[in-house]
Amino acid sequence: MMPTMRFAGALLFMVACTAVSAPDPDPAPVPDPDPDPPSGGTPIEGAPVASFETTTCSTASVLTLSRQVADEVDCILPGQLVRFEAGPTIVFSGGAVLPYLSADARDDLYLAAAAGSGAVMRVTSAFRTVVQQYLLRKWFDLGRCDIAAAMEPGQSNHESGRALDISNYTDWITILAAHHWDHSIPGDPVHFDHLPSPDILGADVLAFQRLWNRNVPDDTIDENGNYDAATAARVARAPAEGFATSATCTAALRP
Repeated sequence: MMPTMRFAGALLFMVACTAVSAPDPDPAPVPDPDPDPPSGGTPIEGAPVASFETTTCSTASVLTLSRQVADEVDCILPGQLVRFEAGPTIVFSGGAVLPYLSADARDDLYLAAAAGSGAVMRVTSAFRTVVQQYLLRKWFDLGRCDIAAAMEPGQSNHESGRALDISNYTDWITILAAHHWDHSIPGDPVHFDHLPSPDILGADVLAFQRLWNRNVPDDTIDENGNYDAATAARVARAPAEGFATSATCTAALRP
């Protein structure tokens, strides 16, 4: 909700038209030697992210692509995102958790979990990519999946690298507050923000733009960190199974 990366960008589409003479009677059909793909633009191998708008309610469907985005964020901002691990007092609920936070947020999370007298913290969401947020917002707009609210992609606190959702949040409000985790988002009681950590909102959008341009060089978009119409269209068409070429630096987020 507090973007720190904003870049101006626009994509200009050009269409050329030429006059043609009157056709001969009953001309024979001529096949298009280079037909446009059904969704428009350059064809991409794999199930497009948009295909999950009405078929699932879990962002686990785009987890592979989201991991690539997180790895690319690590290339852009080395060391800004670090892994946090599940254990006896931290449990990941569901199969769509990307367990990445800023280093300070991770350390304070561990301290809070250790102060819980053995209670279990059930984490349902941590770092979230623009790809996951795209689906959550679509499901919200369509009235699907019992989603009470969802920010526009590029605007969610979860894209900042300093947010958590905890299903049993009532057990942890006081303990997390003692370790710099804020609990003040109206209408979102499961949500916590580690406000002392840097806000990297927009880095995931830039990471996606870089991945797209690397893999689809004949259909490039501005690398500006701004979730604009051109980026939204490419997120919809991106392969949920991930791009052929991921991060080109030595990304160390995944084991």
